[in-house]
Amino acid sequence: MGDPNDATHRGFPRRQWRELVRLLLESVAAGMFVSLVLALAVFIASAQAYAAVAGPGSHRQGALMLQDLSGNHEAAPLLFTDVHMSITGMIARVRVQQRFVNPAADWREGVYLYPLPDTAAVDHLRMHIGERVIEGRIAERNDARREYEHAKQEGRKTTLVEQERANLFTTNLANIAPGEEVIVAIEYQQTLTFEAGSFSLRFPLALTPRFVPAARFESMAASLGTKAMAPGQVHDADRITPPYTDSRDGWVNPVAITIELNAGFPLSKLASTYHAVDVDERPGHRYRLKLTDTPIAAVRDFELTWTPDIGSLPAAALFTETRGDKTYALLVALPPATSELADVRTPREVTYIIDTSGSMAGVSIVQAREALLMALERLRPGDRFNIIEFNSTTTPLFAAPVPVDATTLRRARVFVSGLTARGGTEMLPALKAALTDDRKSDSASLLMRQVVFLTDGAVGNEDEILRLIHRRIGDRRLFTIGIGPAPNSFFMSRAAQFGRGTYTFIGDVREVKDKMSALFRKLETPALTDISVAWPGGADVSPGLVPDLYAGEPLVVTASFPTGSGSGNVALSGRRGDATWGTLIPIVVGASEPGVGVLWARAKIESLLDAGRQGAPQEEIRAAVLDVALVHHLVSEYTSLVAVDVTVSRSADTAAAKVSLPHNVPEGLTFLGGMPRTATPALLLIVLGFSALLLALAIAALRGTWPRFARACRL
Repeated sequence: MGDPNDATHRGFPRRQWRELVRLLLESVAAGMFVSLVLALAVFIASAQAYAAVAGPGSHRQGALMLQDLSGNHEAAPLLFTDVHMSITGMIARVRVQQRFVNPAADWREGVYLYPLPDTAAVDHLRMHIGERVIEGRIAERNDARREYEHAKQEGRKTTLVEQERANLFTTNLANIAPGEEVIVAIEYQQTLTFEAGSFSLRFPLALTPRFVPAARFESMAASLGTKAMAPGQVHDADRITPPYTDSRDGWVNPVAITIELNAGFPLSKLASTYHAVDVDERPGHRYRLKLTDTPIAAVRDFELTWTPDIGSLPAAALFTETRGDKTYALLVALPPATSELADVRTPREVTYIIDTSGSMAGVSIVQAREALLMALERLRPGDRFNIIEFNSTTTPLFAAPVPVDATTLRRARVFVSGLTARGGTEMLPALKAALTDDRKSDSASLLMRQVVFLTDGAVGNEDEILRLIHRRIGDRRLFTIGIGPAPNSFFMSRAAQFGRGTYTFIGDVREVKDKMSALFRKLETPALTDISVAWPGGADVSPGLVPDLYAGEPLVVTASFPTGSGSGNVALSGRRGDATWGTLIPIVVGASEPGVGVLWARAKIESLLDAGRQGAPQEEIRAAVLDVALVHHLVSEYTSLVAVDVTVSRSADTAAAKVSLPHNVPEGLTFLGGMPRTATPALLLIVLGFSALLLALAIAALRGTWPRFARACRL
C-alpha cells in the first residue's frame, strides 16, 4: 500500500495545506484592505467633486439639523415655507416667508440655501421675532458679513441674505433661543415669461445637485498638504453643494403657495402645470389661486400658465415708473406674425449636445432621449447634423456634422436609444467640440448653424462655460432645453441669451412632444435677426445684447432715461432674411407701474456681470454693480441684505451651535445610497477594488510571499 506519508499517494500533508491556505488568506486580506482604503479615498474625493456630502461650511435646506455642543445631531423641522405671489400685467411681486423653530436646549445659528427665479430682484428682508419686526438694509457684501458676525458675537439676533448665483441664495440666522420661533421673510420682483401666446411664471422648489468640476483634485491636494487648484476650480463649491435627505425617509420643507392674479383681460386658459390648484375667479379678470393639497413637498418646481382670449392681447406694451429725476420703462413687443412673413425653410447644420451625467438619471434621461429622437425626425435632405454625448467624457457620434440620409439617421437613432445616465457633468469639452469652426466648403457656409443643448444645467462653473460660449459662438445660434423637475434655469437662459437663441423648459415627459414641436417651429421658421431698439434721450438699455426672435416670442427690454426726455417713440427694427422690418411704439409717461425701476436695476446688474464674463475689468464691473445695487436696494454678487436686532438676547458666555438644513431629492431623480448618481461612481470603485486586489498580490510577491506560495503548490 506504500508509505502513508508519501505525498504522491496522500496529497499535501496537513502542514503544507495549512501553509497554502494561510498564504491565500493573507493575500486576499491584504487585497481587501488595500481595496477598501483606495475605494474610500476615491469615494471621498468623488463625493466632494460632485456636491453631495455635508461637510464643514456646507448648507442644508428643509428641516433644521441641530448639532449640540458635544457633536450629536437632532432634527428640528422647518414648519413650512409660505409663498405669496401678486401678479399684475408683466410683473410679479413675491414674498417668501420661512418659519423656523429651535426645540433644543441650546442656542442655534441657522444656515440655509434655497433657489429663486433667475430674474428675481431681491430687495426686502424682514426678521420677525414675536411681535417685533426688524427691517433689513442693503450693504456691500463684506460689510454686511462683518456686521452680521459682530452682532452674532454680541448675542443679538441677526439675519444675512447673500447671493451665491443669480438664482441661488443663502440666508444666515443667528442666535435662535431654545424653544423659540423665528420668521425670515424676503421679497423680490420679476418679469413674466410670454411665449406662443401664453404667460407663465415658474417658482423653483427643488435644487438639482450641481457638479463641481475639478473639486476632487483640490481635495486630493489638500490631503497632501498643498494648495494646488485644478483648472476650472469653483472657489465657492462648499456654498452651492448642499446634502440631500434620503427620499425613503420622507420629505422636508413643506411649502404653501397663494397667488393673486390680475390678468387685465379675459383668459381662455389658466392652469398649474405640475401641481393641483383651487381657482377662485373674481370680478375684473382677477383670480385667487391656492394649492389644493397644502402643504406640498419641495421636490419639483411650480409653474403657472395663462392664455388670453384671442384678439385681446396687444402687439406691444410699455410700462413706466418715474422715481425722482429718472424714468424707467419696460418694453414688451411681439415680432411680426408668421402669416406676415415668407415661410422659407433654410437648410440647417444642427449639432445636438445631450447630457448623460448621473444627475440626469431617472425621468430626465427618458425625456432627453424622447426629445432627441423627435429632433432627428425633423431633419430634411440638405441639412447636416451631429450628436455629442457628454458625462465625465465627451463622445461625438461623428467626427464632424454629416449630411442627412437614411444611413446617418439610422446610426443616430441607435446611438440615442442606447444613451444612459452615468458619471459627472464635464460640460466644457462637449461645448468646445460643438463650437469648433469646421466648415469644409462654400456650400456649408450657406447653412444656418444651430446648436441644441439638452441638459439639466447642474453645474457650478457657469461663468467659465458662459465665457466659452461668448468666445466661440460665432454665427451659430444656441438653443437650450432644460430637462428634469428642477433644472438650473439661470445658466440655461443665460447660455441661450449668449448664443442668441431660446430656452425651453421640459419638466415632465408628457410635455416632450408639445414643447419640442414648438421649439422645432422656432428653429425652422426664419428668425428676426440683427434686432435694434432705439430710445430717445440717450437711454441706458438692458439687456445690451438682444437675442434673435421667433414667431410668438416677445422682445423684453428695460430702459432708464432722464425724466422729461422720454417723449416720442421707441423704434424697433430687425432683419427678416434680406428684408428689413420695423415698428414704432409711442412712449406715454402716465400711470406709474411700481417696480419697473427695480426690474431695470436687476437687468442692468446682469448686463454688467455679463460684460465681466466677456473680459471687462472686474474692478470696474464691481464698482458699477455696487452703484446700481445700493441705490436700488438689491441683493447682488457684491451686495447683501442684513437685519440686526438692537436687543441682546444671548449672553456672551452662552455658546451657540451652527445649524444646517438638507434638501429634498428632486422628484424623479435617481439616487444611490442617498446620494446623486453623479456623486457615486460605483462602477469605478468596483474596478479600483479589483485592481487593488491585484496590486496586493504584486506587493506580496515583492515581500516573498509568492515564492513561498509557489513552493507550497509544488510540494
